[in-house]
Amino acid sequence: MSWKKKLHLDNIYLDKDNAWIFGVCAGIGKAHNLAPQLVRVCAIIGGLFFAKLTIAIYLIAWLMFDDTAPQAEVFRADD
Repeated sequence: MSWKKKLHLDNIYLDKDNAWIFGVCAGIGKAHNLAPQLVRVCAIIGGLFFAKLTIAIYLIAWLMFDDTAPQAEVFRADD
């Protein structure tokens, strides 16, 4: 079992389409069916009280999350 599956991070990806900086908050919101704005507000509020910790967690998440979700393979039956 991979370390991402153990930490339940296997379905979180960076969302470059809705990104402000790196797409971490948008990716977390997309994975948990939350609005990216809500995740950003929580990150900003956390940054007000714990600036260094919030920046460290954001950068670690940016390094850990994959860039894009793997595309599902399409199987065609050749006639």
